[in-house]
Amino acid sequence: MLKAERHDRILSELARRGAVGVEEMATVLGVSTATVRRDLAELEQEGLLRRTHGGATLLEDHDELPYRYKVTALLPEKRRIGAAAAAMIRDGQVVACTGGTTVTQVIKALRNRRITVVTNAVNVAAELASASGPEVIVSGGRLRPQSYEMVGHVAERTIREFVADVVVIGVDGLSLEYGLTTFSHEEAQVNRAFIEQGRETWVVADHTKLGRVTPAVIAPIDRIRYLITDAAASPDFLRAVEARGVRTVTA
Repeated sequence: MLKAERHDRILSELARRGAVGVEEMATVLGVSTATVRRDLAELEQEGLLRRTHGGATLLEDHDELPYRYKVTALLPEKRRIGAAAAAMIRDGQVVACTGGTTVTQVIKALRNRRITVVTNAVNVAAELASASGPEVIVSGGRLRPQSYEMVGHVAERTIREFVADVVVIGVDGLSLEYGLTTFSHEEAQVNRAFIEQGRETWVVADHTKLGRVTPAVIAPIDRIRYLITDAAASPDFLRAVEARGVRTVTA
């Protein structure tokens, strides 16, 4: 395995779990522990992680890895979530969506559906560029490279010109106390505009996002109609969410 491939795999595992161990990664990558230690040292120099005794962690809980390292983390779970959410959407609906790796899996499952998609995410637009079904409307704005989303007042102005039947949002954290959270305050502001323009809001999030809090608050949990997650989600957490009036779907 080439060094670049090893680095991508290490960072994907870090995005998924928040920490990795040297011996474990040596087994996963099929290399020596010395090679993994060198890889971790190089990634630390690039400011992508912090080495610890026996492994590495994210720099801080509020640090966000670049988008490309999050794509492969929990991919089977995200695909199941995406398929479940897509099955709930009806032809003819206006679907507004943010970016994010889980939302992208929803969009992949909607490529042949007769819907209108309003998005601020360039990766979503690119995914649907060759699709035969959806009509796609993309906002302007300033590109945020960490998430491939357009943010700022131009993005918000476009979003507020539409009323969506369903708003599909990916989050970095979902907690009972703080609700929907993400890493960027600008991103959170655009997400709030989506929610305000939607008849109902669905959150698609794998189990690692549940109970987690990231710095920027999007909206309280009672703004959600559905939470669509994977089978590893805590039943106790899901029951607590349902007690707040949110319907949960486990894919």
